[in-house]
Amino acid sequence: MKAVAYLRVSTQEQSLERQYDDIKEFASKKKLNLVEIFEDKISATKTKTDERFGFNEMKKYLQLNGDVKNILVLEISRLGRKNNDIQNVVEHYIDKGINIHIKDLNISTLDDTGKRSFASDMMISMLGVMSSNETRLLGSRISSGKMSRARKNLAFGGKIIGYKKGEDGTPMIDEVEAPMIRRIFELAGKDLGMRNISTLIESEFGRKIAIGTLTGIIRNSFHRGIRKYNDLDLVVPAIVSTDLWQTANDSIDSRSKFGSRTKVHTNIIKGKINCVCGAIMHQKVIPQGRIDSFICKDETCKNSINRPWLFRMIRRIVERHAQKTKDEQVRENFKLHILSYKAKIDVNNKEIEKLENRQKRARDLYLDLEYTKEDYNEIKSETSKQIEEYNQINTKLNQVIKTSENALKTDIKHFSEDLELFKNEIKEIISHVTIEKEEVSIKIFGWSEYDLAKPNPIKLGWEARKPINERYLNEGLPFRHPISDDDLEMMIDDYTKNHLPN
Repeated sequence: MKAVAYLRVSTQEQSLERQYDDIKEFASKKKLNLVEIFEDKISATKTKTDERFGFNEMKKYLQLNGDVKNILVLEISRLGRKNNDIQNVVEHYIDKGINIHIKDLNISTLDDTGKRSFASDMMISMLGVMSSNETRLLGSRISSGKMSRARKNLAFGGKIIGYKKGEDGTPMIDEVEAPMIRRIFELAGKDLGMRNISTLIESEFGRKIAIGTLTGIIRNSFHRGIRKYNDLDLVVPAIVSTDLWQTANDSIDSRSKFGSRTKVHTNIIKGKINCVCGAIMHQKVIPQGRIDSFICKDETCKNSINRPWLFRMIRRIVERHAQKTKDEQVRENFKLHILSYKAKIDVNNKEIEKLENRQKRARDLYLDLEYTKEDYNEIKSETSKQIEEYNQINTKLNQVIKTSENALKTDIKHFSEDLELFKNEIKEIISHVTIEKEEVSIKIFGWSEYDLAKPNPIKLGWEARKPINERYLNEGLPFRHPISDDDLEMMIDDYTKNHLPN
């Protein structure tokens, strides 16, 4: 059987040589024919899978080579550091019938019959949570370190125009750029527009500065001697006086150009919508030209979807999802999950008790002079680390239990008509949206995938010409392969009898 492999390191400086040897050995043990290896040198914390070149190349390769049904990775963290990313990748390839083999866990996402592996599901979910938690803790430590350095006026990158980093790491005035900064404030204080200021600065100093950058310079309190870092106000050398800084800012505020906010069209699925070709879909809204669509960033693809229609379908899906959560069968599933999580906590607590007893025995043996201090400290360090890991898992499980119990008590949630509020309300419901050539796939986290046929553009055009209160009255979720609730229940019963243990 054929397989591809995916390797990743976090920085360009790291070598993939060892991973190449390990993955080839892994393929050999699995008796798989390794036909291609894809790689990325990029941080999984800072990027999503669809933003990695090597990962996207592998995705395209698998689309073009349907006989390749296996992916090899050395560690689950190679797929991503965030639980959502890991789950999305696994779910995507399970749906495609492609098996992911994870070396360090010795598990595969599909069993020998090609069905979803229940054991791997639980482990992947748990390890995804742990990876996410490790990233959160690392980010917290980094932020704490930056804050500590900032209090000493350090943690300065020297990216403020008019300043540079001194030998001691603190900001100091760049005497080459400072005259230009003072001139910008003088011109702004005389009520001159940003375009005119940009032209004069280019003429006098030979430097072209964008209008947005000019506004940022004038708004930045750094230039009047106040450096803002999170909730800190730090004193730095001032290039302009407080009075001149305030005059320039008052001038900007008084101009009608800056008095109103430019219309921004809310994208309720930002970062979650992709084209079937693997490229990102971006929204293009030009009211004058009657254009309101999502368009593939790959200009050769030419794939698109009507934006208002897609938003209406998403609203209907999440409303249906909310309605479904009140279904009795779903409520019973919630209760079963809660019981399983509580059982896992009990098992973890027993393991914690064993580890604590091991610590006590080691301490007693140390006091009886049968263990050296080094022996005792080694056992104490090892068991303390394991106890902390179990406690972290239990904390996450308790959070899931609390969320599930609240879901059972809460009435159906109604979603806001305001797109900004709606975007926030559905961010933990909608997992991703894939725009194919003839249909649209909308995935709900941990739930199901809706496959919708693309709408007829001509019909949408005629509907848009109707009065607002008469539009889309008969529009529903246009499933390509609709299944009735009765048929769906029969399928679930049949699957339960044949696949789940008694």
